[in-house]
Amino acid sequence: MVGGWLRVPGRPVTPNTQQVAIPIGIITPNYFQTMGIQLVQGRDFTNQDRDGSTQKVIINQAFARKFWPGQDPVGKRLSFSEGTDSFREVIGVVRNGKYGGLTESPRPFVYRPLLQNYDRYMTIIARTSSDPRNSISPIRREIQTLDENMPVFDVRTLAEHLGISLFPARIAATLLGAFGLLALVLAGIGIYGVMSFSVAQRTREIGIRVALGADQKNVLFLITGQGMKLAVMGVVIGLVAAFFATQAMTVLLYGISPTDPLTFSLIPLILGAVALLACFIPAQRATKVDPMVAIRYE
Repeated sequence: MVGGWLRVPGRPVTPNTQQVAIPIGIITPNYFQTMGIQLVQGRDFTNQDRDGSTQKVIINQAFARKFWPGQDPVGKRLSFSEGTDSFREVIGVVRNGKYGGLTESPRPFVYRPLLQNYDRYMTIIARTSSDPRNSISPIRREIQTLDENMPVFDVRTLAEHLGISLFPARIAATLLGAFGLLALVLAGIGIYGVMSFSVAQRTREIGIRVALGADQKNVLFLITGQGMKLAVMGVVIGLVAAFFATQAMTVLLYGISPTDPLTFSLIPLILGAVALLACFIPAQRATKVDPMVAIRYE
């Protein structure tokens, strides 16, 4: 993170609007291709963007919208100092990314070329089509071939790196999942209890139905159908409430839509299956009612 005076020609320089902290990344050519970041305007850095040439930068879409809304930012200039001889030319715009955390909102970001902004602390990012852990040793050997005194440390795969950032979220998701599973079990037990009580209360009615010619299938559908009507109504109401509730959780989600079709189709199926099982067991017991005993039942 770099903070200071951000000077943009054509915009007033005031502490309230210009003295801001803008995160900056120092990169080499093909960084965006390696990271899978789409270049939406302009061009990428090349090996010709080095000391002695015009200072270049690439910005993200959030930066372009903040400082040049409705304009083409390619070719514009900006500076991170109060001098007038340090303006840098914008040569490209890339899609927004995540720079401080996976749940952060889009914010302005600037990329500078390494050949114009030397930094002795750099991170090498390698993309591979096989297991990335198999590439660690060859990369380490190649670096030591170039300079045997070059320290290589904190080597991790992207999955391992993200695992640290996602650890609190995964713990929270595990706890919420456990509570959700407990709630599902309690709901199933509750439905089973209510249906069992209903069958016990209607023993006489069921016996009369059987005596008048209702077979086991009719009784099974009667009891199960009445229980499932209430379950379906509850699932529909829950889906509508979940649809609106997930909109407020967008910032907590990563890699998934708040209205993920798979989630909104799979969860109702699971809830329906639990409700069906909880209704089916008492209904199955109701089919075994003896009409003679039921008619005399008090």
